[in-house]
Amino acid sequence: MRKAIIFSLAVLAGCSAETKPLTVADAVEAGFVKKSQKMFQTIGAQDGWSGTWHDEKVELYQFESIELVNGNIFEGATQAGNISGWVDMCQVENMLMLSKGRKACNELNSLTDQ
Repeated sequence: MRKAIIFSLAVLAGCSAETKPLTVADAVEAGFVKKSQKMFQTIGAQDGWSGTWHDEKVELYQFESIELVNGNIFEGATQAGNISGWVDMCQVENMLMLSKGRKACNELNSLTDQ
């Protein structure tokens, strides 16, 4: 009986634990190669880097929480005819990424599969 109670408490504790926000370090571990730091503070992010991921040029921004990510900042950057060359923008949890291709967003999405 005592073992059952301890097991139940452990399961409940595990279920109530919040998932930690994703970090640029998580992306680096998954293959993102940092090149130069961006002025991430201007968009309210905690960290931001340009670099490459899956052989595509990207900008990756880390926010404190999902609620603080504002994808509208880059809304025009991926529209047809934009001069920046950005093709895709994606948000995965508290991370926002611009990419000059279509593969890097799949890599960012894979961070939640771990």
